[in-house]
Amino acid sequence: MRTRFRWVWMTVVLSAGMVFGRMFRDGEVVCFLGDSITNGGRYQNTVWDYYLTRFPGWTIRFVHAGRSGDSAGGSLGRLQEDVMDYKPTSVAIMMGMNDVGRGNYVANPDEKRKAAQQRSLDGYKANMEKVTERILNEANRPHLFLITPSPFDQTVVLERDNNQPGCNDGLGRCAAIVRELASKVNATVVDFHGPMTAFNLEQQKKDPKYTIVGADRVHPGAPGHLMMAWLFLKAQGVPSLVSRVAVDASAGQVTAGENATVTAVAKRDGGVTFTVLAKALPFPTDPAACKALEGLLPILEELSQETLHVTGLAAGEYALVIDGKEVGRYSAAALATGISLGANTMTPQYQQALNVSRLNARRRDAECQARNLLNTRRWMKNHHKINVDDPAAVQAHYDGMKDKRQYSAVMALNYIKKWPQYEAYRKNAAELEKEMLASRTPAPHVYEVRPVGR
Repeated sequence: MRTRFRWVWMTVVLSAGMVFGRMFRDGEVVCFLGDSITNGGRYQNTVWDYYLTRFPGWTIRFVHAGRSGDSAGGSLGRLQEDVMDYKPTSVAIMMGMNDVGRGNYVANPDEKRKAAQQRSLDGYKANMEKVTERILNEANRPHLFLITPSPFDQTVVLERDNNQPGCNDGLGRCAAIVRELASKVNATVVDFHGPMTAFNLEQQKKDPKYTIVGADRVHPGAPGHLMMAWLFLKAQGVPSLVSRVAVDASAGQVTAGENATVTAVAKRDGGVTFTVLAKALPFPTDPAACKALEGLLPILEELSQETLHVTGLAAGEYALVIDGKEVGRYSAAALATGISLGANTMTPQYQQALNVSRLNARRRDAECQARNLLNTRRWMKNHHKINVDDPAAVQAHYDGMKDKRQYSAVMALNYIKKWPQYEAYRKNAAELEKEMLASRTPAPHVYEVRPVGR
């Protein structure tokens, strides 16, 4: 009952904050523009996993356009190369964490601090308007998905002295700016800030140290990115159905086959066998992230409904065997009511989906390596006016940095070591994408429902 309450509570939060929009379609090019939270590629990779497995006949290209430390204003200088040049049909934009002016949020801020907070918000609004206007006018008016910024966790109790009180309230005002702008440009709103903040507060009632974000209060970990992907897909109104198969064992007949073709039904030794060719694969998710949210958010229940119904069986326990491997045991009553296979990691279809996801993760890693090198190259060239093709000049730039632990120094050293591999990373990402696309076609599987102990 407690779990059900959580789900109802979250549904209320979501429906209050979401404007449902369009799904991606076959042939689309989708660009994700953002800061370091986007740069990691995690939540959008999970969104792509959904489309790869739910619509295996479609080809949708996801374009990574995140940059660590970026802001709405900062992105204006790279829109042409990172967005327009790809001719996107959809662009998803999430900015705010670096726009809000986190350093101005302190306990009991004075008027000067409050004025600085407001200037940051005014700048965010103006720059978001410029970003959306340019993309619409220069990229042939793609559909926009405007994402409210993920939260700064100002309420979690941590030992680290890294809180900036009121910062998440400032991001809430950024979220209001996003919703207002979306209504003006006919964009789809994807609300991360409202539901994630509410979810955090709900969990922190039981455990003050709980966070969906992370110890730095800024960057969500794997569970946070899974929640973000779920919120994005819910905002799109994507279908939950993977497949629904129903057979009557006593009659040896198919009674339902939604998004699946069921053939070769035959009664056998008190059970039944049949062949299923589904048109989709179950939704693969990070097992650790999914387990961390189990019972708290109905992610697989809402996004991976793969059900099997078998009626006409005598009372007793039955083994479900797929392609010769047992994947579960169920009572005749449970099979008649319907069992869920969407989260059953033992099925061959789930293992196939998991392989697609793993290839996509490897592709993302290679893409992120190349992306970080390119972003560092641009930063040194444009901000520091360094000849980035001169190794001695780059080395001198790095040697001149006093704190070698700061992010820009770490990335400069990474550039020195790995820039020669830039094209190899890009080639590897392209090869993995090709392999990933080829691996997602569903295959037929032979099911057997077999009595246990007879």
